[in-house]
Amino acid sequence: MKIERAREILDPEHREEYKSLEPVKEACQMGRAALEKMVPRSVCLDGIEACQGCGSGEYLYNEDGNRNKFCGQCGQAIEWSEEGQ
Repeated sequence: MKIERAREILDPEHREEYKSLEPVKEACQMGRAALEKMVPRSVCLDGIEACQGCGSGEYLYNEDGNRNKFCGQCGQAIEWSEEGQ
C-alpha cells in the first residue's frame, strides 16, 4: 500500500466501506511502524555502536562528527543519553 493511501484510510474524516478489514489493518501497521521509529532507541548493540532499527553504525554521525538525532539509514530516532545505553 502506498503511503498516501494509508494516510487517507487513517484520516478520521475519511468515510469508505471496505470489503474486508485488510486495507485498514495494513494502514494501521504502516502507521504503527512509522510511530515506532519516532521512539528513541539506544545505539549500543552488544557493545557495538549501531542503530537498533537497521543495525548500521555508518549513519549515526553527520559530516561534522556530531551525533544525529535520527539514523541516516532507516530514520530510527536515536537515544544518546547514558541512561539509554
